[in-house]
Amino acid sequence: MGPGITGRWAAPGIELIAQASAAELRLVCATPGRVTHGLVPDSLGIIRFSTPVKVLTALYPASYRVDFVGHVVRDTLAATVTRVFPAGPSAVQTYTMLADGDANFGGIFCAQ
Repeated sequence: MGPGITGRWAAPGIELIAQASAAELRLVCATPGRVTHGLVPDSLGIIRFSTPVKVLTALYPASYRVDFVGHVVRDTLAATVTRVFPAGPSAVQTYTMLADGDANFGGIFCAQ
């Protein structure tokens, strides 16, 4: 295991802010998910965590779990995010997040 992942990583619709002892994951139209530990890669260089989030729209269940799996290569964080809903199928999305990238939250509309 090496040092933990730190810094701000983003792609349209997602932002991860990681510090040595905690992290916050922001997704479009949801409250931030928080992790109360550092993001330390496993022996294969993979970071994993799960966090609950609450939806800011009326179109989906009130809350769900997010499973995050990512791997950093230089200034890129390749991530797979699985949204696990209380009922129905999970939704899986991949992101290529850049160090200090733009989440474009201001350009995305969330129906209330």
